[in-house]
Amino acid sequence: MTALPAPASRPHRALRPIPAAEGAVAAEGAVQAAHGAGAGGCGVARPLAVDRRGAVRLARLSWGLPTGSGELRVRGAVPADLPAVARMHGRCSADTLLQRYLRGGRPPALPALDELLRSPLVVVVQTPGGEVVAMAGGSRPAAAPGRAPEPTWVTQLGLVVEDGWQRLGIGRRLAGHLAASAQLLGSKELVADVVSQGLPLRRVLDGIGPTRATQHPSGWRIRTRLDVSVVGRLGSVDGVLAG
Repeated sequence: MTALPAPASRPHRALRPIPAAEGAVAAEGAVQAAHGAGAGGCGVARPLAVDRRGAVRLARLSWGLPTGSGELRVRGAVPADLPAVARMHGRCSADTLLQRYLRGGRPPALPALDELLRSPLVVVVQTPGGEVVAMAGGSRPAAAPGRAPEPTWVTQLGLVVEDGWQRLGIGRRLAGHLAASAQLLGSKELVADVVSQGLPLRRVLDGIGPTRATQHPSGWRIRTRLDVSVVGRLGSVDGVLAG
């Protein structure tokens, strides 16, 4: 009997920088769609020529985030960010960590942070000196005991801003960017788990779309409906639309 050839090994797929030209083309399409969804488009959204791959590129594209303390840089996270992200969590108060992770105010273990940084819809915020001061991500909602699984068109928002950088609009811009990224990828709803529905994140999500909250044993799940109008909140095109 003739032996079958061994299957070829699959190449390791590492995250790579986004070519500037590709990002610019995708961003232009998002700008056109956002304009079409506004009053100038007579209330009818223009078709968005961005496929799933292009949407992920847009989500990870680097963009500037001005604050009263100088301009920060937002970009897609990579595994090499782990030391800076771990330091950021070490500088966060227990209250900030509780609002984000609902784990008694404790940060995730390093392996969990490493896995998080490998997700395509995770972005970090850097100072000019290279320190990470905030991060945000979108993922499939985690299954919870006693709760039915969320539909595939729901994206869960995770957001943490270091204490010293709060109240500068960073969380609002990151939430808007993740909402736009999720919408481009086909999501109809953004959810976030919080310990209290009166926290700032609720006000941030109220500004993105119609929001409601449901209570569960560990807190509240906030739900925000997404439509094409949120595309204008994408970080790489928000400055263009404002200009």
